[in-house]
Amino acid sequence: MSSLIVRFATDADREVAVRLLVAQLAEHDLPADPAGVARGVDLALAPGSRAWLLLALRGGEAVGIFLANQIVSVEKSGYTLWIEELYVAPAARRTGVARAILSWVLDEGRKREIRALDLEVVPSQAAAFALYRALGFVDVNRQRLSKAV
Repeated sequence: MSSLIVRFATDADREVAVRLLVAQLAEHDLPADPAGVARGVDLALAPGSRAWLLLALRGGEAVGIFLANQIVSVEKSGYTLWIEELYVAPAARRTGVARAILSWVLDEGRKREIRALDLEVVPSQAAAFALYRALGFVDVNRQRLSKAV
């Protein structure tokens, strides 16, 4: 299996980002309007955006995507990332893609003085809970998970 590369998405990645995010929404039976998803991707890619839009590539093919928004948190005394989306293409699941994306985010977050990663998980996603907990995320009273960075 070829090595995995995690990097920030660029304008050239717009179509693949939209495709992956539409697939994720459809998989979770959520509205998957390609035009609406494209609008979100455009906002994430816009100059000055505080969004983190990442792709995971294996052999040049996009196999995972991550979208988070950098926000100011008085609770965490600094910047945090609210993880909006983390999706791995079905054929690439259970191969370390999600863990690699999150490890990259944690490393980059430390460099950028991100204090925490916050997210929510659908209760039926046992594999996601297991991964997040293995990486040190903890339950919080708002049914969110948090990881100090």
